[in-house]
Amino acid sequence: MNAEEISLRELIEILIKQKKLIILITVASILVAGIVSFFILDPVYESRMVLMASQFSDKLQSTQIQGEGVDSILNSLSRYPTMTLETYRQQITAPRVMRETIAELKLEEEYDIASLAKAITLETIKDTNLITVKMQHSDPEMAAKIVSKVGEKFVAFVSDKAKEHASSSSSHINTQLETELIKLEEASNELKEFLSQPRGVSELEQELAAKLTQITTYKTNLTDLQIKQQSLKASIQVAETEAKGSNRIILKNQSDGEDNLSIDKLQLMIEDSATLLKIELAAVTSDIANIKEQVNILQKQIEELQVELQEKKHEARIIEKKVEIAQNTYDAFVKKYEELRVAESSQIGESTITVISKAYPATKPVGPRKAMNLAIATVLGVMIGVFAAFFIEYWKTSGNEAKRYQGENL
Repeated sequence: MNAEEISLRELIEILIKQKKLIILITVASILVAGIVSFFILDPVYESRMVLMASQFSDKLQSTQIQGEGVDSILNSLSRYPTMTLETYRQQITAPRVMRETIAELKLEEEYDIASLAKAITLETIKDTNLITVKMQHSDPEMAAKIVSKVGEKFVAFVSDKAKEHASSSSSHINTQLETELIKLEEASNELKEFLSQPRGVSELEQELAAKLTQITTYKTNLTDLQIKQQSLKASIQVAETEAKGSNRIILKNQSDGEDNLSIDKLQLMIEDSATLLKIELAAVTSDIANIKEQVNILQKQIEELQVELQEKKHEARIIEKKVEIAQNTYDAFVKKYEELRVAESSQIGESTITVISKAYPATKPVGPRKAMNLAIATVLGVMIGVFAAFFIEYWKTSGNEAKRYQGENL
């Protein structure tokens, strides 16, 4: 405990002993910092611009209906890359932006691409889409010009990049558009050739309708004849059972234009009613057989027509579907091509980057910070003075011990 108190006392005694040196070094440090801050360093002015970055890619994609098939594929091919706030921030100091700024403001002697990018400070505000572009320069007018020009070139850079993407996509789609047009023409020609063939769908439908009408008429007649046939059969049974031997003589007058009847013109005709009914029944039965035969023939023809018609319709549906797909695909390519053409000609950068606050020349310098420099010089001077005091005391102490050691050896 005593050894520690003695060591601390010795340290304090060293500082008190070398207080003049410490004060001298501190004052010298303050003087040097004051001279440099007030007389040597030029004043530094800061100019700033605030930009608001919006998601152009989201705006562009929100107008695209996310469909299926070709639309979905085209949307994925032409989709603009997602631009985050950090992406925009990194692009502000892109070599192209720096190079064009240097060229237009003729800053070749003062800056190169790397030094100008380093001189520009970028800040983003949390939970916002704001980017602050700052720069310090000894000339406030030049600082404002550089910041404004960087913002202008950045907007142009964003527009050009978006247009390059749209141009590349539209070029690819335009090339594919020609291919899709050829496919559409081929499908249309195939459909025209199919429709020009004999016995098409329309002709077969009309023929089938006619035969259906005809077979309906036959079946109606057949039903009537079958009813008549049953009636004749019943009449014959009645005639045979109840009118046996009821033959009658019929005298028919053959008129020769005179009122008086001539006996030689009378004809005697004997009719057997049962025989007449049988003859009529035979005629009806023959008609029924003929109609049934025609119905069977028509039925087979209708079945063949229906099969042929279904095959034609199936073939027509395939070709029409092919034409429809080709047409829809071509229309989708045309629509997407026009959208990309509009994107190429639009001012995308201006709609994406909005200047919230322009850069103006500063009226008050932000540097050098004289008070801070003096405070730092004071602290640094005290530290150097204390270090020098301890070093000098150590040097003297170690020298005395070395002389004492030599004397003892002698």
